[in-house]
Amino acid sequence: MTNKEYAKLIQIEQLLNTLVTIVQHQKEKQKYINIVTQKELLSILQISPNTLKTWEKTGLNRLEPPIEGTRTVYYKIEEVIKYLTP
Repeated sequence: MTNKEYAKLIQIEQLLNTLVTIVQHQKEKQKYINIVTQKELLSILQISPNTLKTWEKTGLNRLEPPIEGTRTVYYKIEEVIKYLTP
């Protein structure tokens, strides 16, 4: 591994640690709200929808209500933290 690749990995790790900290802080603020919408999660983590889709493909679970015509997607905060924590 080159120094440039190693530096990129360190940078990615720091970003993920920051994201975990943000999510944990948000969870503390909303102790009784354990589920957030996709829109709220994107805002909390300041990530793009494509990043969230990639996370879903690699193991992050999404919750969809079993009601026809409902397009809102939800995520459990605990599962997001679990996914982002190494």
